[in-house]
Amino acid sequence: MLERIRDISRFAHWLGVNPFWIWLLIVLIAYYMIVRWKYVWRPKWKSKKTKDKDGNEIITHYHLDV
Repeated sequence: MLERIRDISRFAHWLGVNPFWIWLLIVLIAYYMIVRWKYVWRPKWKSKKTKDKDGNEIITHYHLDV
């Protein structure tokens, strides 16, 4: 896997991009993936739309206990 990253870094260097930025981008993507895995987003509220017998729209909000 590191050989693949080095190939990308060499290609970026050939394009005129400093390899530091490629490594920084890879580290930031890895950090983002770890944070997303550790702190999964869960909704705290739920809304439900219904209509009463007169045709009026009623919105009920629920708090989800997570």
